[in-house]
Amino acid sequence: MQGNRRLLAAIAGFTSLFISLPIFAVMSVPYGWYVEADAGETKLSNTNYPGNVSTSGIGGSGEIGYKFMPYFGTEIGYTRYANTTIKEPNTNNTAAKVTNSSYDLAIKAILPVMTSGVEAFAKAGVSRALASVSVKNTEAASDIGMATSSADHSATGVYLGLGAQWYFMPELALVGQWARATGNNTTGTMDLYSLGLSFIVD
Repeated sequence: MQGNRRLLAAIAGFTSLFISLPIFAVMSVPYGWYVEADAGETKLSNTNYPGNVSTSGIGGSGEIGYKFMPYFGTEIGYTRYANTTIKEPNTNNTAAKVTNSSYDLAIKAILPVMTSGVEAFAKAGVSRALASVSVKNTEAASDIGMATSSADHSATGVYLGLGAQWYFMPELALVGQWARATGNNTTGTMDLYSLGLSFIVD
């Protein structure tokens, strides 16, 4: 019963927010440099790591971009994903830990939603996925068929993103998005589901 009440309260709150959006709607600055910071849930997939592997956790990203017009921009970004822990299944000993990150360069197509202050967007570009494997227990690593020495891996692939941003000030927006850096089986493919803020500098 209490869970249902919380769900109804959350629905009512979101409904009230979207009903009130036109009241607070502002148009974004049409062009200029911007900086963005995001944080949320990360997910790692498509790796060849053996053993028991953690694939999710908390991460974040930062971007610097330029908005050429209300419909188009370009940006460069860095994302730090959750560390990956690799464990030997039988003993649960930690064999290795992996530090995951990526750099990206992307174009950004923007679609303003009438005069609501909301903009939908899509990103496409190139990413450089990085995975730094640090062996913590050589015996556990050997037992699951891993190399017993630490190593750094990288892969260049496609970068994609989808999301929306709501400008509650002409220069400042709340951003929700999904972004993916596509790697290979030594780095994995890295996803970030995040919320953040974007600020147009000029």
